[in-house]
Amino acid sequence: MKMNPYLIFEGNAEEVLNFYKDALGGVILMLSRYGDSPEKTDEEWKHKIIHSRLQFGDNLLMISDGFKGYKTEGKGNIQLSVEMDSEEQLHEVFNKMSEGGNVKMPVAKQFWGAHFGMLTDKFGVDWMFNYSLG
Repeated sequence: MKMNPYLIFEGNAEEVLNFYKDALGGVILMLSRYGDSPEKTDEEWKHKIIHSRLQFGDNLLMISDGFKGYKTEGKGNIQLSVEMDSEEQLHEVFNKMSEGGNVKMPVAKQFWGAHFGMLTDKFGVDWMFNYSLG
């Protein structure tokens, strides 16, 4: 069994997908638009993403736009946590992901033997990045 996070946006999923692809060094495995599906949609929404899959490392993140008029609701206390392969990678990805966002906890050495940082990206998604020292 494996859990894959699915993020739904209000019309800017393509911007989000491309930002994460670049920041995380990912590959878009799949991208389908509303206009390609049997879902009824208008001209404005047919180019929006109905489903996409982004792979980075062994991870899979799915991203889409909700149906036209879909409004995101309170997200509770959900954060995406990524274990990095090196301290260099941690800083590189953290810096890219924090562009236009809000750093909640800068990357620093932590008491549990790791470098760790937290941020909310420019799309309002909360992230935690960790690199275990040994």
